[in-house]
Amino acid sequence: MKMRTGFSPRAIGLWGHDPDAWRNSKKMRAWGRPAASTTHYGKLAAALLGTALLMGGVANPATAASCEKLANAIVPNGSITAAQSIPAGDYTAPSGTVYPNTPAFCRVAATLTPTSDSFIRIEVWMPMSDWNNAYLATGGGGYTGTINYGELSDGLAQGFATANTDMGTSPATALDGRALTGHLQKQIDFAYRSTHLMNLLAKELIADFYSQGPEYSYYYGCSTGGGQGMHIVEQYPDDYDGVVAGAPAINRTHSGTFWNFFVTHESPDSVIPEDQATLVTDAVLAACATKSGGLATDTFLTDPRACNWRPASLACPSNTTDTSSCLTPGQARALNLVYDGSHNPRTGHLIFPGMMRGAESGYTFDLPALEGLSPFFPSDVPLFPGTYYWVFGNNWDYRDFDFDHDQAEVDRQKGFLNALDTDLTPFASHGGKLIMFHGFADALISPQMTIDYYLLVQRALQQEDQDQAQALADEQSFFRLFLAPGMGHCSGGPGPNAFGQLGGHTGSSRCAARRAAGSGPLG
Repeated sequence: MKMRTGFSPRAIGLWGHDPDAWRNSKKMRAWGRPAASTTHYGKLAAALLGTALLMGGVANPATAASCEKLANAIVPNGSITAAQSIPAGDYTAPSGTVYPNTPAFCRVAATLTPTSDSFIRIEVWMPMSDWNNAYLATGGGGYTGTINYGELSDGLAQGFATANTDMGTSPATALDGRALTGHLQKQIDFAYRSTHLMNLLAKELIADFYSQGPEYSYYYGCSTGGGQGMHIVEQYPDDYDGVVAGAPAINRTHSGTFWNFFVTHESPDSVIPEDQATLVTDAVLAACATKSGGLATDTFLTDPRACNWRPASLACPSNTTDTSSCLTPGQARALNLVYDGSHNPRTGHLIFPGMMRGAESGYTFDLPALEGLSPFFPSDVPLFPGTYYWVFGNNWDYRDFDFDHDQAEVDRQKGFLNALDTDLTPFASHGGKLIMFHGFADALISPQMTIDYYLLVQRALQQEDQDQAQALADEQSFFRLFLAPGMGHCSGGPGPNAFGQLGGHTGSSRCAARRAAGSGPLG
C-alpha cells in the first residue's frame, strides 16, 4: 500500500521506528489481526449510529475475578495501570464526570511507551454481562490530551466492549497543541500510532477477559476522530471491519481555520463580528434557501453548493458612517476570500476549500469563532495552529506566514499528519465498510474537502475504459458519504443533526463540538 510518510507505520507498532522488533516479536504475532469478515451497511449503521446491535449472540457473563487478573497482563513497552470491576449504577470517571445508570463493567487503563518520548494512555471498558460480541473504538477531538469518557460510556451502554485513547498528547489540550512542539514521536503518536496501538491492546484484553475475541470490530470518530478513522483505513486496513469517520481532519497541513483568521485580521475593518455575521447569513438564506433545494422558510441551506451569493450585495454606501447593517470594504474582501478558500499566491493552486455559504453564524465553530471572537474560546491567534508551531516553533507569528514557501515547508515536514491516500482497495478487499459524514454548515473543516476526497477515491477506482457510473457503484459497495444540511461541525445547527449518535446530543446549535451522523448520501 502506498505510504507518504517516508516509513511504514505498520512496522512501528509498540517499538517506534524498529521494523525488526515488530517482525521478531512473538507477542506482536499473538496480537494478530482478526480474520476478514464482511459487514453489511445495515449492521454497520445500526452499530455505529446509535442502536445497540447483538452480533452473533450475547457472550457468557465475565467475572470480577477475571477483570482484576488483567492487572497482571504483560504489555510490550507499556503497563496496565488499573483493572477494576465497576458495579452497576452511577459511575464517577477519573475526569470527575458522573455517568448515571452505568452497567457493570471491567475498566482497564494502560500506558504505552513505544518510544522514549511517548506516553499514550488508553482505556478499555468491557461489559460484565450482555456483551454484544463486538468491539467499538472511539476517537478524540482537537489535540485531545484526555480520555473521552463520554464516548466510552455511550459505547458501553450499547453493549460494546469499547476503547479510547488520549493519543499520547498530554499535556496538550483540545485547543492547544504547543506542548508537542519539538516532540516528533509524540506528533507521530497523535497522527496514527496511538490509534493503532489502542486497537491491538483492546483486542488482546477483550480476548483475555471473555476468552474469545470480538466477532466484529468497529471504529467511530468525528473531527480529529474522523481523521483517526481515515488513518486506520489507509494505513492499517485490516484493523476494523467498519469505520465511521465524521467531518474528518484529513488535511492537517492545509488549514482552513488559519486562512479564515488570517484574512479577517488583515486590517482593522476586516474583522466580522457576530452581529454582522448574522446579517450575512440572513442575506444568504434570503437569496438561496429555495435555490439550494429547500423551502423559503428554512433557516439553513439544503445544498449550499447551489448558492453563489456575494458580499457586494451588503456593501456599505461610500458616504455612510453607520456600518452596523452593511459590510465595509475590508469585511467584504475578507468574506470573499473566506468563501474562495486559500490559494498559493504564486501558482494559484488551491490549498484548502472555502467555507460554505450559510455557515457564517449560529454555530459553535462559526466565522466569528474562527476569528477568535467566541466568548467560549477567545483567541488572538488562529484556532488549532499546532501544525505550524511544530514546524516553526512556539514563537511563530501567523502574520509572517508565506502561503507559497512556508506552506511547502509545512507539507514537507508534517505530511505524515494527513490521511489523503485515495487507494482504499486494501480496506475494501477484506470486506471493510466506510461511512463518512459531514455537515454542510461546518465552518471549521470545509465539507468540500471531504467531497473532493470522496470523488478522488472514485477516480482512483475507475479502470481504463470504465464509465464513471460503474466507478461510483464500485465505490459505493464499500464507501458512502452522507452530507447533513444545516449541521455544523460534527453536530448542532438548525438542520437535521441528531441521529442517535454517540454522545446523545439533542442538536442545540450552541453546544460544544460533538459527534453525529449525517443524512443525505452523495451519489
